[in-house]
Amino acid sequence: MKCKKIIALILVLAVMAAAVAAPRQKNPLTGLSLTGYSVQSIRPSSMKGLSGTVTVNVNNKGETRSFRNVSATLYRSGNKVAHGVCTDMVFLPGNSAVKVTGQIKLSDDVSLITAMRSAFSFQPSEYTADIICSVVDAKGRAETYVRKGIPLGDYLK
Repeated sequence: MKCKKIIALILVLAVMAAAVAAPRQKNPLTGLSLTGYSVQSIRPSSMKGLSGTVTVNVNNKGETRSFRNVSATLYRSGNKVAHGVCTDMVFLPGNSAVKVTGQIKLSDDVSLITAMRSAFSFQPSEYTADIICSVVDAKGRAETYVRKGIPLGDYLK
């Protein structure tokens, strides 16, 4: 089902959030790559909300780090569509499978029918995202990164 893939993609994007949020000279994702994902569960949490869990396969050649307070707001043609939040994510050295749990809520002016239509005709070039996340390094130092107006078409094909 394409809708399930879109929801999974939004949760996976949250894992990638720091890569696009951080300045290049201080990128906390150096040595980190995503090698795949699988949907564990997607369930409605309200009339305009979903929650779900996705397992993301991570190859980490760098130091251990965790991501906290990851949130993303999705826009289509400049209009707010949805807001998503993910719980703590920790990456360990080597290959690991990380479970990412998150919630997605549609904007007040977006109906469920409109969202379903958009999911089935998803075109990344029509979307941008604002992302906020805190990155905690192996020594416990945390830094918050904010990036606005990220064009999804540049990252998703």
